[in-house]
Amino acid sequence: MRTYIVHYGELGLKGQNRPRFEKRLRRNIRAALKGYGEVEVLPRNRYLAVRVGETVPKERVEYHLSRIFGIAYFAPAVVVPQEVEALMEAGTRLGVETIAPGQSFRVRAQRGDKRFPLRSNEIERELGARIVAATGAKVRLKGADVTVHVQVYREGIYLFARRLPGAGGLPIGTGGRVLMMLSGGIDSPVAAHLMMKRGCTVHFLHFHMLRSAEEARRSKIVELVRRLMEPHRLPARLYLLPAAPFQAAMAALDGRRVETVAFRRFILRLGERLAAEEGYEALVTGDSLGQVASQTLTNLRLTTQAVRLPVLRPLIAYDKQEIVDLAQAIGTYDLSIRPYKDPCSVTAHRPATRARAETVAALEAELDLPALMEETLAGMETVVIRETS
Repeated sequence: MRTYIVHYGELGLKGQNRPRFEKRLRRNIRAALKGYGEVEVLPRNRYLAVRVGETVPKERVEYHLSRIFGIAYFAPAVVVPQEVEALMEAGTRLGVETIAPGQSFRVRAQRGDKRFPLRSNEIERELGARIVAATGAKVRLKGADVTVHVQVYREGIYLFARRLPGAGGLPIGTGGRVLMMLSGGIDSPVAAHLMMKRGCTVHFLHFHMLRSAEEARRSKIVELVRRLMEPHRLPARLYLLPAAPFQAAMAALDGRRVETVAFRRFILRLGERLAAEEGYEALVTGDSLGQVASQTLTNLRLTTQAVRLPVLRPLIAYDKQEIVDLAQAIGTYDLSIRPYKDPCSVTAHRPATRARAETVAALEAELDLPALMEETLAGMETVVIRETS
């Protein structure tokens, strides 16, 4: 079997709770690699060993390990017993296989088990000399083309020359359950990604302007959720609610400059209702301060006051280009820019940037919010996004 040594970053700083975080990370790795073939995720002291069968596609393993939250870095490794000669032979062979003609190299050793007879600097000198003898390559301690890593642990010695970055953050499932107010645009999928990076289990609520629930199920919104969850292959719940009842109620009134603020308060109220029923601990939006009229500080404060549940805004200090760059990096951008009529993008003529609380309250009094919420919930459809291959 091939072995990957997996090191975590932030969760390694946890105290007595660290075993819970490690257990969740192991579970998430197994979920992401499920179905590819034989996979073992073995707990070690402050790192994990992931063993996969030779038939498991290397590119799929490395794709998922690079995106699973909680991993600082990982590396395909050679594992040998705690024997000096076994280390030297494997290290020399690794150097011959990875150092190309004309390249420089260095050896970096970490002796996690102090019982090993050679100190870290002694391993580096001895192995470096053997690699020079076998390859003729030059040693360069700073700026080397290749670094041969040696990590000595009680259960064995890991050697690797290719160290791949992980996604960082905390394992999904360690940070509580939140409900993402998902639009059809660029921002909210990125916000969901960031909440997952902080360890949250994220489920989704979307208001649509489509003619039927079946049309909503075939929309890009379902694809967006699938795209977000695909690297993790974890299930997610998507609640689809019609915006038509709110729009019909507003059509019976004169156009109001605070319509968008009123709609955002309305969807937060419905999100809080679902959260109470399903056990979500916070609502999440894709708001970025000052990006549009509804996202001024005044309007965000007024919107948040509609609910008692915490409203989290992970993009609040991001500018648009930063959000676009991250959307492209996580693979949601192409879906987000597909044409789609999103009720959150429908704004009144000359929308108020500093809505007054009494103006919004007067509008809501005309809307009969309790009846409107029941009518909207009656049209709700739920889609469960299962693991994807």
